[in-house]
Amino acid sequence: MIEVEVKAHVNDFNDVKKELKKLGAKKVKIEYQKDTYFNNPAYRDFEKSDEALRIRNTTINNEESQIILTYKGPKMDDVSKTRKEIEVSVDDSKNAGLILENLGFKPAADVEKNRTTYSFNEFIITLDKVHNVGKFVEIEKEMSEGEDFKEALDNIFKIYKKLGIEDGFERRSYLELMGIYKD
Repeated sequence: MIEVEVKAHVNDFNDVKKELKKLGAKKVKIEYQKDTYFNNPAYRDFEKSDEALRIRNTTINNEESQIILTYKGPKMDDVSKTRKEIEVSVDDSKNAGLILENLGFKPAADVEKNRTTYSFNEFIITLDKVHNVGKFVEIEKEMSEGEDFKEALDNIFKIYKKLGIEDGFERRSYLELMGIYKD
């Protein structure tokens, strides 16, 4: 799967929420996410290869929990965070982390965020308050590998314009924004 994604830094969500309502976007869920990122510089340094490996613990609507192991490939263009993404559900984040550590991976950092997710047509729009980093709006669409993602990317920027967001776009990862990985 390819995740076509663009994120933008915003100071406040109030205007964005008003515009989402005008567009007819549907609020889907509220989540708390804690992502633990792993790296193995001796094998392949993800900071240099622009890849990511994480275990995400999510609490959805204050009740349901979900644990996902995710690999993200390098970014595929110069304007977005579009990349290959492979995910699998796991039952035990502690043991999944221990498996990775026994393979030589080391925890690099934790990223915590409060996320509100909306759907609009075939797009997912999230409002993320990332602890110790800031507030971000992310718009994404999932596509099959081999599909041309340029039209989806154009549509994402059109949605941003409708939301009143025309600057503040950010390609750096949250790890880079936190100073864990260098820019």
